[in-house]
Amino acid sequence: MRRRILLLLFVFGLASPLFGQDMSNIQIHGFATQALLYSGSNNYLGMYTSQGSTGWTEAAINIVDQPSDNLRIGIQLHYIRLGIFGGDEPSIDWAMGDYRVKRWLGIRAGKVKIRWGLYNDTQDADPGYMWALLPESIYSIDDRATTLSQLGGELYGDLPLSKRWGSIVYSLYFGDYYYSSSDGLTEGFKEAGINFANTPGGKTPGVDLRWKTPLKGLLVGASTQRVDARGTLTNGTFRIAPYYSTTGYAQYDAHKFFLAYQYARTIAHQDVEITGQPPALSVSDARTWFVMAGYHLTDKLEVGAYYSSELDAAPHDNSDPANFGHDWTISSRYDFNSYLYGKLEGHFINGNVSGFYDFDNPNGLKPRTNLLVAKVGFVF
Repeated sequence: MRRRILLLLFVFGLASPLFGQDMSNIQIHGFATQALLYSGSNNYLGMYTSQGSTGWTEAAINIVDQPSDNLRIGIQLHYIRLGIFGGDEPSIDWAMGDYRVKRWLGIRAGKVKIRWGLYNDTQDADPGYMWALLPESIYSIDDRATTLSQLGGELYGDLPLSKRWGSIVYSLYFGDYYYSSSDGLTEGFKEAGINFANTPGGKTPGVDLRWKTPLKGLLVGASTQRVDARGTLTNGTFRIAPYYSTTGYAQYDAHKFFLAYQYARTIAHQDVEITGQPPALSVSDARTWFVMAGYHLTDKLEVGAYYSSELDAAPHDNSDPANFGHDWTISSRYDFNSYLYGKLEGHFINGNVSGFYDFDNPNGLKPRTNLLVAKVGFVF
């Protein structure tokens, strides 16, 4: 925690003289959302959704200043209450200085969002996309507090190739990340009998490459990130050996229509050593993907659907619902005006590998879950 505070103070300490010179370029934006979730069987995402739940409330505010043509400095405060996850106080999503040297070279430092796959670095901005819930198989909202950002630096840029070949957008980053003490990732460990004295963390070197093809609206890309984690338990030690989380994706975005696909694979080895017991070793082999499409019926109404799939292949039992999840989703969004919007979404889920917990399903999980999500949002 001390390292995080010192790093943020360093970034804003460098920026403070510039803030003092000119405040005319400050921009303030934000949003607030409230959702209602209802499921026909299992409870989902840490809420008692089988009874109907309004336990998902979210809000964010970001402040950005541009003291010079090349320099931007900003911070986003974020509040989320997702059932038992989140908290009563806002947290810092990101806080950074961003200096753009050239089109092909920029530098960010501070608490910087991780560019991995299509949506990891934008999943905290609900007004920016149609879905009430992004595919849980890859962008788990109950794990977002851990996976969204890292403390460190990033080199980025847009390398023009030619009119014939388009350009390459790149991101190279390195930093530290920490498990959130109040998200689904930590709760999953707790339910497995792993109780942290100090939540673990590790290093996050990674790269994302995106090819803006000559075909207008078509983007093809790939990301890989090296992850590890170390922490202390109330009665032992915890370690996840270094592994790579790799993904490939493509997106086509026309004026009214968009289509996207993403595939990711992650193999992780976990070592838990409890005092007085032999080491407990485990492995997971997550193979996840989704395909989605959307269409603007009118300027205000957008409809879409996606299919999302996740499989933990390590147990070699594809018939156990605890090892897989398949989610057919239909969605709609209506923009009442430039400030107010609503989302309505239906999920038809087969399997229990993501988003389900023991504490709110004490009688066990049924293999299928139908879920309705209604959300209203305000943006400024």
